[in-house]
Amino acid sequence: MATITVRRPQFDFPSDLPAVPSPDDPQGSCETVGLSFTLPFRAFSGQEAQHCKNHALVNDIVRNQLSDPAAAEMRALEDGLEADYRRFTAEKSLAFNLAYAEGFEAMTFSLARTGMTARDTGVDRDAKWTEPMGWHLAEEIEHRTVTFDVQEHVHGKYPHRLAVGTWARLHYLGCLLSMATVVYRDQIDPDISSWRVKWQAIQRGWRNGSLQGTLAAMSPRCNPRKVTLSGHPTTYARHRLVRNRPRLTLQWE
Repeated sequence: MATITVRRPQFDFPSDLPAVPSPDDPQGSCETVGLSFTLPFRAFSGQEAQHCKNHALVNDIVRNQLSDPAAAEMRALEDGLEADYRRFTAEKSLAFNLAYAEGFEAMTFSLARTGMTARDTGVDRDAKWTEPMGWHLAEEIEHRTVTFDVQEHVHGKYPHRLAVGTWARLHYLGCLLSMATVVYRDQIDPDISSWRVKWQAIQRGWRNGSLQGTLAAMSPRCNPRKVTLSGHPTTYARHRLVRNRPRLTLQWE
């Protein structure tokens, strides 16, 4: 197994980090913030531990910008997700936890490829959000094979991987979009329904191809090692100005 480089970047997260990364894209902004709020509970490797540490810092800044009721609702969702993961660790089998992790990582690999594709599916964000998100997505691509390899070696039964992985994606996305809804209601539209946020996320995922990539990962022939990449992603996404905002652009070396 190849050694994974654990990078420890020192980001300067300002106290005025915007709670809405891109005002022109409220749905995408709230999904980005929701994603960040789900991530401090996934410390299963050195790289993920660094992701958790930095996202926790971001989340504290964003939570402080929410109204008191919204912040309390967000904290309750965070506590619920953490409790779920602690329960899975304590009560579920090793096979279940490996399949959950593999299903999650297959989905985030698809999201990372979409979120960092140059030209057509880059995501415009406030400059303060661009560098940490680019760093995180690049590392998702870098360690894309880890959970798949371990799950296949330890358990390796496709029906189980499919069933638990599908459940894992639905569980995680449900948490993410609930958190996105809290931000959306507090910062953009207090009357939007959670179902509307979820439907817009499905539409967005289909348009940018991340949904198709996630569905493809459910195939018995899927193996992240077989995904053709033209090189290796750099640690950080470079900045390319688009409509006066930096766009995440996947760089290869």
